[in-house]
Amino acid sequence: MAEKQLPSGAKTSAMLSNNLLSSPPRAPSSLGKERRNPSITPRKFQRFFTPRSRVSSQPSAARRALRDLAGPALNRCQTPSSPLKPISEDNGLDDLPTLRVVKRRKVQHSTPDRSSYTLPSPLNTSPVLLPTPDMRPGLQSPLRSLRSRRALLEEVELDDDASEDGDELPEEPREYRRPVPLDRRGFEAQLVQRMTGGMPMVGSRALPHPVSDWRTETAGFYSRPEDVHLCTSHEGAARSIPFCTTSCRKNSLVAVGDEEGYVRLLDSEKEFAKIHVSFQAHGNAIIDLDFSEDDYLLATASGDQTGRVIDMMTQTPVSILGHHTASLKQVRFQPGRGSGCVLATSGRDGSVQIWDLRCRGGPVQEVTIRSEAGLHHRVSKPVNPGCVVNSIYDAHARALKQVKSQPAGPGDVARMGEVPGRIGEVSVTALQFLPPGREHLLLTACEADASVKLWDIRAVHTSRHHKTSTPVSFTAPPPSHAAWRPFGISSMTLGGDGSRLYALCKDNTVYAYNTAHLVLGHATDLTPARAGAEPPRRRHHGTAHEGLGPLYGFRHPLFHATSFYVKASVRHAADGRSELLAVGSSDGCTVVFPTDERYIQDAWQHSTPDESYLIGDATSTAIPPSGRGRPSPAFPGAPSLTRTPSMTNIFARQADAMPVVRRGTPLVRGHDKEVGALTWTNQGRLVTVGDDYIVRRWSEGRGEAADLRLGGETEGRRWGCGWADVGDKWEGDGDDW
Repeated sequence: MAEKQLPSGAKTSAMLSNNLLSSPPRAPSSLGKERRNPSITPRKFQRFFTPRSRVSSQPSAARRALRDLAGPALNRCQTPSSPLKPISEDNGLDDLPTLRVVKRRKVQHSTPDRSSYTLPSPLNTSPVLLPTPDMRPGLQSPLRSLRSRRALLEEVELDDDASEDGDELPEEPREYRRPVPLDRRGFEAQLVQRMTGGMPMVGSRALPHPVSDWRTETAGFYSRPEDVHLCTSHEGAARSIPFCTTSCRKNSLVAVGDEEGYVRLLDSEKEFAKIHVSFQAHGNAIIDLDFSEDDYLLATASGDQTGRVIDMMTQTPVSILGHHTASLKQVRFQPGRGSGCVLATSGRDGSVQIWDLRCRGGPVQEVTIRSEAGLHHRVSKPVNPGCVVNSIYDAHARALKQVKSQPAGPGDVARMGEVPGRIGEVSVTALQFLPPGREHLLLTACEADASVKLWDIRAVHTSRHHKTSTPVSFTAPPPSHAAWRPFGISSMTLGGDGSRLYALCKDNTVYAYNTAHLVLGHATDLTPARAGAEPPRRRHHGTAHEGLGPLYGFRHPLFHATSFYVKASVRHAADGRSELLAVGSSDGCTVVFPTDERYIQDAWQHSTPDESYLIGDATSTAIPPSGRGRPSPAFPGAPSLTRTPSMTNIFARQADAMPVVRRGTPLVRGHDKEVGALTWTNQGRLVTVGDDYIVRRWSEGRGEAADLRLGGETEGRRWGCGWADVGDKWEGDGDDW
């Protein structure tokens, strides 16, 4: 075939371009064979130039090798950069992509234009000379170069996988998922919502006082048949009624005093039905007990007009407290500096005696005497008769004006074996020392009225032949008592931090006082003593100041205090346990109140609280849900609740001048008769004693208590058991704990 002849000008330019692009010419060889261009066959053409539509999704080794060879070509499209990041990118961190772009097919493919990329100056990319801030898009860090290369590779792969038809529409960007409400995120979210108050829009507004359901604090108490100790008699009778109880501060032992004068120790962490130690302390009923701070001494108050201090290591008395002329009502050790040495007793004779065991003390231990004949005999330690260092006679004597204006209510009736007081003497039924730092101050209450008196035991000097004692201050009884008659106080106890005093009154109410306001105005007596300093003393027979009345009160339909043997006790907040107030009741149950004032504030803010959780009928002092009263001046906006008529329906009582809270949980089925004394152990368990000869231990367990509430009576599952009754409409038992 004849070759096509080219023009001479074109031929010359073609030869010039071939010479420029090819390697240097070789010298002609006479022996070599002329080399020709390889022929292109259809097989070879299909091997190297296969259409994209016929390429498989899995590239072959040769195609991967070609793609790797194309890497430098891709790098040429990018702008070379220095290992040092330009200063211009320090201010543009927001430009870095943080989320991967959703893959979608391209409709039109365009090859990047190399002319749009500019090479930077060597000054701007030098690692030695720092450039000035420059916002040109050509300056990029190595991170951005790698990112761009990866993006171009993804585009090449997408083009390889795309179909031949290009009419397909691009995919819409993925929508962001809306946040799920907190109450729909499972148990953990519900727990967070409960901790923050369970209020709507909890994440959108600030909560000054987050309040959860108060029943979560009290709903976990239960008792099994193995948690019961039956008080049997030590003197031949079938059973013996327990009168009082107290717990050790350092261990799990609980002391119980009965009507025969015996003290039995029970272990609240082991077999509760068995007696750990038992001994006789008195020949008459034991009315009250109290351990010292180190648990080595046990003080008793008995109906035989005496008290005793017993060494718990030997179970023998070391001191006899015998200056009262009637039955003793209470005994308390002084905390702080006088711990284990100073204690106070009160009795039906209306007096309070302060004792110091360091006075008139005999030998500390038994003395061994050796005679000349070599005989040995021991002289036992004599019992210390006790030394009264101060006395308060007629501590709560009623003035003649009070006797004429107010009729006397039913007083403290003596039980079998107790020596009653003389006519006209007012029984001092409750004692309580203030916390360390103010341990020289003593609080007393009586059977005649609901007034609480504050005494300085260092500055009282009275006798039966002198005028009556003068307290530091006194609180006025609640105004509602003025319309009917006064009611006495049977028990007092302090809160964990010492800021609240809880007094159990015979009007079926527990009143809460502020200990910082027991003296109104400037009160140097309430100033805590500094380390190594003596608190200021007040003058003898000075003027008594007036203190602030109760702040609020606790009531419940199943809480009755028909006798002075019904007591109250506070569990201090410790080890994750909240502070709780437990009171006995003549209705045969124990009522537990949460003392956290966030629950009380929540009750004040609701003018019509939900009373559906209340169990039983309303008592004489119960408050109807629809009751209204005038607002309390101490708490603006808080509803002052109104009482219903009394049990006899003879008259109606005056409206309360303070808020009254009814948020309490009864512990039902634990006792059949009146629950008198109770105490909290060092592990947070509750021990109650009743007139049904039973001492019962209560433990905390949400699952066990809910099982007893909801399980029913089938197969005797509830026999001998007790539980916290929070009502049938409470939703807390349905939670997955």
